[in-house]
Amino acid sequence: MSSRLEVAFNRTVVEYFRKTSLNGFGLLYFIRKRRVQRLFWFSFICCGLFFAGYSVFAMILDLLDSSTITDLSERDLGALQLPSVQICSGYRFSKRKMQQYTQMLANSTGKSLGYWWQKIHLLEGYMDPLAVEAEEAKELQESLGFRDVRSNLLNLTPACVSLILKCQQNGATIDCSEIFHLQATNYGHCCVLRDRNITGELSLSLDTSQEDAIPMEKSRSLAGFHLHISSWLGRVTIGQGEKSLVEVNVMELEANSELLEYPVDRRGCHFPHEGVGREKCLQNCRLKASLMNCQCVPYPFERDAKLKQIYCTLEDIACLQMVEVNWSPNQCPQCLPLCNQMLYSLHKSLLGYMHPFRSSLVLRFRAPRWSNYAQDKHYHWYHILCKAQGSYASSSSPNLPLYFPANIGGVLGICIGCSLISGFELIYFMVFRFWSNFRQQQ
Repeated sequence: MSSRLEVAFNRTVVEYFRKTSLNGFGLLYFIRKRRVQRLFWFSFICCGLFFAGYSVFAMILDLLDSSTITDLSERDLGALQLPSVQICSGYRFSKRKMQQYTQMLANSTGKSLGYWWQKIHLLEGYMDPLAVEAEEAKELQESLGFRDVRSNLLNLTPACVSLILKCQQNGATIDCSEIFHLQATNYGHCCVLRDRNITGELSLSLDTSQEDAIPMEKSRSLAGFHLHISSWLGRVTIGQGEKSLVEVNVMELEANSELLEYPVDRRGCHFPHEGVGREKCLQNCRLKASLMNCQCVPYPFERDAKLKQIYCTLEDIACLQMVEVNWSPNQCPQCLPLCNQMLYSLHKSLLGYMHPFRSSLVLRFRAPRWSNYAQDKHYHWYHILCKAQGSYASSSSPNLPLYFPANIGGVLGICIGCSLISGFELIYFMVFRFWSNFRQQQ
C-alpha cells in the first residue's frame, strides 16, 4: 500500500512539473540531466518562495497592526445649524440678587448684614472649590444652618436677558430669551444656545459694564465673556469693548459599521450603543472620583435618588479640592470619542473696539465646507488577493504609511509567477491526478 502511494505521488509530482503554468517550475523537469542548471533554477525558485513568504507575512502583520484607515474629504455646509454655544459671563453672581439674598439671611438668622456680605463670596466654592478656603467655607455652611444652598445658586446669577442685550439672525432682530437659556455647566452658569434651527450668521450685543458684578476675593473672573463649544476643549474670550468675529470650524467623524467587528481599543472610538461621547464620559468619570472620595455629588451634577446619593456642600470643600488637584483625564482611558459625530472649534478675529461697557459678537461658520474623516477597514478580504482602490493608497491618517503595502497576489506573481489559477491547478494535480495515478497502480 505504501509503495503504491509513493509511486502515485512521484508520478503526480513529475506530471505537475511538466504541465504547470508556473514560470520556471517546468525547467526542473526538462533540464533534469543538466545538474548545474537544474541546481541554479532550484535555488532561484527557493529564493523566490522565501521572499514571497516573508513579504506576505510582513503584509499580514501590517494588516493586523493597522486594521483601519482614515480618508479625508470635504462636504458642503448647506443649511447646517449652529452648535450649542455656551456664553459665560466673567462674573458668576449678580450683585443685586446677592444683596437680596444676604438681607434674607440677616432677617432669618439674626446675624448682621455686614457679616453675611463678608462671607457670601464663599458660595463660589460650589462652582470652583479651589477659589475658596476650606475652613472658611465650612464655617459658612455651619452658619447657614441648612443644606439646600445649591437650589438657590441658579437664582443668584445674572439672567441671560441682562447679559445678552440684542440678538440678530442674518440681520433680522429676534428675541434673545427664545434662543438662549440659563444653565449650570462645568464653567459656571452660562447662557446656552437652544437646540433650534439657527443657521447663517448670529450677531449679539453683550453687556460688559460690570455694573451688576459682585467682587470676589479669590475669583478667577474676567471683565468680559468666554465662549465654549460642548464638543470641543478650549474657549474664546470676549473682552470689554471688543468687536469680535467668532468663526466655527466643523469637522465630522464618520465610521463604517463594519468596524464593529474590531475591538474598541483598535478602532479608537465608540458606536452609540457601546458608550457615550468623550466629554460626557469624562464628566461621569470625574463624578465617580468625587463619589469615591467624598461620598457626595458635586455641583452642577445631578444625583441619582435611587442610589441614595447626596449633594456636596461647603463642608466637603476640602475633599473636593483634593479631587480637583489630583484628578486628570488620563485616569479615564476608556473615554473615547464617538465614531460618528460632529466636532466644532472656535476661532476669534478682532474687528475693532467700541465703548468699554459694550461688546459685539458675530458668530458664523468659518468656511462653506467642512472636513469629513471617514474611517474604514484598511483591507477587505478582496483587497488582500487583488489590488485595492486608489483612494486607499493616499491615506490622510498620520498613523499609517502613505504607501499602499503589496498584496498577496502581486507578491506571488512577481516572485514565482503564481496566480489564482495556479492555486486551483495545484489542487487539481494533488487531488484528482494523484487519485488517478493511485488507481492505475496494480
